[in-house]
Amino acid sequence: MPNLSGAINLELLVAKAVKDFVNLRQIDFSGCVSLRKIPNLSRAINLEYLDCCYCKSLVELWNGDDCMDLVNLSRAINLEILDCSNCKSLVELPCLHHLASLHVDCLRLNGCYSLKKFPQVPRHFCCLDLSETGLEEVSLPFDPLCNLQHLEMSGSVVKNVSIKLESLLELNLNGCPKVELLSELPPYLKVLSVKDCTSLEKVSFAHQNLYQFDSLGDEGDDVFCMLFCNCFNLNQESTKNIEANAMLKIGSLAKEWEASYCRKYFLHNPQSLICCFPGNKISANKLKYRSLNSSLSSKISKNRGSRSRFLVFSICLVANLAFYRDVLRVRYICEYQLTAAGGGNGGSGCENFSSEISHFSLLELDKYMDYHMFILSSIDMVIEDKNYEEASFKFYIRLSDLGIGGKEYIKVERCGVHVFYVDKKSDTDATEKRVAGNKSSFSHDGGEGDGGLKRLK
Repeated sequence: MPNLSGAINLELLVAKAVKDFVNLRQIDFSGCVSLRKIPNLSRAINLEYLDCCYCKSLVELWNGDDCMDLVNLSRAINLEILDCSNCKSLVELPCLHHLASLHVDCLRLNGCYSLKKFPQVPRHFCCLDLSETGLEEVSLPFDPLCNLQHLEMSGSVVKNVSIKLESLLELNLNGCPKVELLSELPPYLKVLSVKDCTSLEKVSFAHQNLYQFDSLGDEGDDVFCMLFCNCFNLNQESTKNIEANAMLKIGSLAKEWEASYCRKYFLHNPQSLICCFPGNKISANKLKYRSLNSSLSSKISKNRGSRSRFLVFSICLVANLAFYRDVLRVRYICEYQLTAAGGGNGGSGCENFSSEISHFSLLELDKYMDYHMFILSSIDMVIEDKNYEEASFKFYIRLSDLGIGGKEYIKVERCGVHVFYVDKKSDTDATEKRVAGNKSSFSHDGGEGDGGLKRLK
């Protein structure tokens, strides 16, 4: 393997310097900070590994002066690893569609500050890291053959993002100071992390009928996140869209949680949803019951159907975490009591429950500024209805703060509760549900059968 790593004075490598391209399998240029161009490697059909990381002067991968046709890249059918991370001068990549052997996690482009064009990657790719790149526009149209599921763009200079890929599950835009618009995003993203995007104004989601909701985790130990921490420039319409999308996801997950209810007590980390964005006013349209402190009571609608049902609670908390820095873990604690009608629940009248949702900041500690709203739900908040007629709630927020070296309870300034009513499914119903996909119905405490799921604008 030609190992030229660390050759800091190497500026240009001509094709004649490499005698046998056909049998060439690995080349390491890493750390060649003066290297500007790489020779035409179209004859290197057995090349498996090409490392160009930290080649800070590298402008293009394949030298156009060598009259190389971009189609010839299809000959590199054995290329498995292409590392261009931290090539700060790299402007554009050739088309990579034909590199069928390229490993899904082995195209490394993070830190390419001059990269302006979204790379044409193989369709089998499920992960792509474009963090700290120079892309300003990202527009990915609907493509049923694309398998991209995880897109990392944190720290980039992107301004506008429009992604209509049904396959996408995770989008990370943390710390993108210039992003202003997120348009027509897939409605069922598992992770949407947009923390500290201070220029972000507009957020919209595609209509849910254009996408199929599938179970986003069979083990029940996933946290579904919508994190807009410190995005203080969001307009009112975008805040409504975020709230509506959170409720849409909870409503869809509620049906999944009902199906796995009998297993919820055996789950180490119960499946949950966390949505966070700046604000201190709880929407009356999304949460019927609201309070100006940390506790409230709500009515439970009478079950007028012929089937048994489950109650799925969604809660909203308002708190100010600005006085706490380096937040490692936030715990949202809900204690509640359900009271049965007419001495129901076997004559005991009432029953007590406690649920906890936790959020860890593993890679980077969170810093909240001013008031934030937290919309939350969990499989742990799915309760089989025993003719309950009233619910009483008490909420707490507890965090681990490395800045003060301890655990603190945070005052919950306001709170709200929404109740989804989900019919209990028989085995036959479960089969029909898998066939029908997204069409099974449920009701909520805003109106029987409505579900509160509106078109997002």
